[in-house]
Amino acid sequence: MARVLVTGANGLLGGHLVRELLAQGHQVNALVRPTSDTQTLAGLDVERFYGDVRDRASFRKAADGCELIYHCAAVFSYWGYSLEEMQSTARQGSEVLVDVAQDAGVKRVVLTSSTAVLGGSPAPRLLDESARLSADEVPDYFRSKVLQEEIALTQARLKKMDMVCTLPGIIVGPYDFRPSASLATITTYLQDPLKLTFHGGASLVHAQDVARGHILVAEKGSTYEGYILAAENFHWAEIHRQLSQAAGTWGPGFQLGKAMAVSSAGLMEFAAKTFNKTPMATRDLAQQVGSYFWYSSQKTQGLGYHFRSLEETLVDTLAWLCVSKHLKNRQKDKLLRQNFIEKSHSVHQ
Repeated sequence: MARVLVTGANGLLGGHLVRELLAQGHQVNALVRPTSDTQTLAGLDVERFYGDVRDRASFRKAADGCELIYHCAAVFSYWGYSLEEMQSTARQGSEVLVDVAQDAGVKRVVLTSSTAVLGGSPAPRLLDESARLSADEVPDYFRSKVLQEEIALTQARLKKMDMVCTLPGIIVGPYDFRPSASLATITTYLQDPLKLTFHGGASLVHAQDVARGHILVAEKGSTYEGYILAAENFHWAEIHRQLSQAAGTWGPGFQLGKAMAVSSAGLMEFAAKTFNKTPMATRDLAQQVGSYFWYSSQKTQGLGYHFRSLEETLVDTLAWLCVSKHLKNRQKDKLLRQNFIEKSHSVHQ
């Protein structure tokens, strides 16, 4: 089997992708920053390279001898990074990516983009790969992903580099050690005594399903095409209802509208700055309340993509949270009293 490079290999998606590639017999080079938390790679038979996707020399060294690059590295955050920092990483990383891939003789690049580049809808309808972000009030992360995809594809076409893009939904699942911003969709709700929910909807997808989708797109995707990797689409109230049921707690409670969500997030940001902590919500995210981030994975399903149910995704994520440091012991004990979580929990011990 081929030797491949995974950038951002220590992240939630990168870690799952490394596991899937190893299971299929591939040899894996893992590019991570020297300061990165690499718990997700512990015990995995990978060759680690330390560097930065913006640094040509370290990136080129990691790509040596690889037939394929999975470019998962990105700044995924709604707090603590300026738009300029995110765009700098997106721009430089994309330009260096194509140069390195060409110089190393890589046959194909799989760029991890995001459904964020497709935007959302004010009405509950499905968006496909033809949609494009148009709203003004969107998080900086959304803008940075648009820039990353535009530059990477432009450079790839100019240099005749074979590239395909994946567009994952909200990724959750085990081995989210850092943790990612996506995990907050679960932990924030569990820790909220009011069990607030919101108008609008989203698609939560298991990280393992997204990783398997990446491999499918690498094998079968058409050059310069994008492929959505999402799952079932639900209103937030239904997502929170299923989460409450899986966790053995009550809820959801009061449903927040956009205005109240933005006001509440502003107070959280003020408190976060005062006490030097990450807020439970930001005004950028609160501006998205009422929007429907619903996507069709039909195009990718044509390649053989499958995803598990929301219930299975939530149960597996909650089971892993029971062995993580992200919940308090009393919360873990309560989760473990749920029989189906206890069974899944044994897998992650």
